[in-house]
Amino acid sequence: MQVYSEHLHAAWGLVQRGSPAAGVDGITTDLFAGVAQEQLGQMHRQLRRESYRASPAKGFFVAKKNGGQRLIGLSTVRDRVLQRYLLQSIYPRLEATFSSSAFAYRPGLSIYGAVDRVMADYGKQPTWVIKADIHQFFDSLSWGVLMGQLERLKISAGWVRLIEQQLKAGMVLQGQFYRPNKGVLQGGILSGALANLYLSEFDRLCLAADIPLVRYGDDCVAVCHSYLQANRSLEMMHDWLEDIYLTLNPEKTRIIAPDEKFVFLGHQFQAQQVIAPERKWLKTSKQKKAIQPVYGPPKACSIVRDPEKKLRPKKSTDEYWRDGMTTLYVTEQGAYLRVKHKQFQVFHERELRCSVPANSITHVVLFGACNVSHGAVRLALQRRIPLLYLSDKGRYFGRLQTTGQARIDYLVQQVAKSQDEDFIRQQAINVIVGKLQNSRQLLMKLNRRRKPKSEVAVKSIKEMADLLKKLPEAETVEALMGYEGHGANLYFQAYGSLLKGPFEFDKRTRRPPTDPVNSLLSLGYTLLSQNVHAMTEAAGLHTHFGNLHIPKPNRPSLVCDLVEEFRAMVVDALVAYLINSDIYKPEDFTPPDGRGGVYLHPDGLKRFLKHWEEKLQQTVTHPHTGYKVSYRRCFELQVWEYAACITGERESYRPMVLKG
Repeated sequence: MQVYSEHLHAAWGLVQRGSPAAGVDGITTDLFAGVAQEQLGQMHRQLRRESYRASPAKGFFVAKKNGGQRLIGLSTVRDRVLQRYLLQSIYPRLEATFSSSAFAYRPGLSIYGAVDRVMADYGKQPTWVIKADIHQFFDSLSWGVLMGQLERLKISAGWVRLIEQQLKAGMVLQGQFYRPNKGVLQGGILSGALANLYLSEFDRLCLAADIPLVRYGDDCVAVCHSYLQANRSLEMMHDWLEDIYLTLNPEKTRIIAPDEKFVFLGHQFQAQQVIAPERKWLKTSKQKKAIQPVYGPPKACSIVRDPEKKLRPKKSTDEYWRDGMTTLYVTEQGAYLRVKHKQFQVFHERELRCSVPANSITHVVLFGACNVSHGAVRLALQRRIPLLYLSDKGRYFGRLQTTGQARIDYLVQQVAKSQDEDFIRQQAINVIVGKLQNSRQLLMKLNRRRKPKSEVAVKSIKEMADLLKKLPEAETVEALMGYEGHGANLYFQAYGSLLKGPFEFDKRTRRPPTDPVNSLLSLGYTLLSQNVHAMTEAAGLHTHFGNLHIPKPNRPSLVCDLVEEFRAMVVDALVAYLINSDIYKPEDFTPPDGRGGVYLHPDGLKRFLKHWEEKLQQTVTHPHTGYKVSYRRCFELQVWEYAACITGERESYRPMVLKG
């Protein structure tokens, strides 16, 4: 990617004039100024190599005028410089798409221009006015829609990737790490321009339909000549916003009759006149103080209020950033997946079972005989949502997804590293260390809860510790595989002794799983692999160049490596919980089939998927970042850890090992 050093320095000059506050790294603009040359040089090199990584923003609340709170995100100084650089680079193309309706976040325009535009129509004759507000506007912008808009403007793919990285960097709030799945930072340098881009098509549709829209951010006003025109216009505005996953706020959206007053951008409108808070208009006889608006119930509003909204408790901090549904599981045999209004809809026996916005989905998992419409396939491919095909028993068949996501610079490095025996051996050792350490930690945790303690577990824990000491002595990957196999045998012997209830588990069996415990483990490992597979491809790494698992046709060896450290802490821990808590009974499983395979009944499968998603959303302290993040986020962080190892930014891969 072509990056100009002088443009970075110019961006730093603009950032320096702004807020001096520090981001999560504690570096203020004054501190940054002391090392600016070195830092800007490093940023320039990282951007050219496409190895720059965004940091989370620092979150804090500011009071609203209405008594509520607004969540603000402050990026690090480095990220602010990059955001300013990106904004300066892409803004001319963005500005060309903005309509005359938009007045916020544009050079040369202000609230006074917006008020003047409203007054030009409002002051002519008695009118009906639409006063609308978009609900949680900045927090609701779909990343998929934004990226598609940028790509259609022919914005450089490198710039689009950097913008997307900034959006997905997350936030640290009160010591906790939060990662949203949509939205832009309020207070971010890029946010205003991206918000205007997001609504550019909405603005155009309004003007094309003769709706005289005046918009300042998420505050909208349209002056209409009749109630019929106002009501019809409001309905169209509502539908167009739904198409881009936005909704109008029923508490702040109303149709105002000619004899009513309303407030827009601090200015009070009434009887074809406007009273300004600081400056007066020609039609006002005297300078008056701004009158505080008094809102009554909407007399003519087509938006239905939620009668229980006032009874609901205020959102907690984490509800702002809680991960929504990321995986759509279709388990009903004969189900039909289709698309309508950019939502995935699942029908079974001609009955709509669920409808999920496409922008909240990262995977679609189809079990058994499920049908998918051409429109659903097309939307999934457009949004880079993989469609995973499993049997009704949970065996993996394959995936449908777009190609060409691998980055060439990563691929070159992966191919080169695959010829470096020392590199392969060291990373293979690290992978096995992560697997065995986490396996021991789980055994110790389960054994502490067991009375009396399992002697088999105590012995295996000790032998696995001895095995870990021997790993550096192995001279080949084949020898390391032998140690890994021996450690797995010790682990599963002990694991079986720590399970309660009617289920017996002697050893690990697969293809097919021959008992209920193996059936749950196999299903969990399949889902884990597909999650890590998607994260690996999203990062731009080629999935077939592994270290412990050497490259083979039709085997994603790198994915096989990266899942090893998560098997015990995610899948095995979940299965032990389900068994020891009596969540599953023998009748939840099928009798052995002709091959001896044992599988979950449909109801049991749905129950497992529910607990699986809950497990992925569970938070732990990530050892390398110190942030408290979900397991799903940990998968992604470890993929980037390996990418840093490939590019030479990190000497050796560090597996994620949880403390006991």
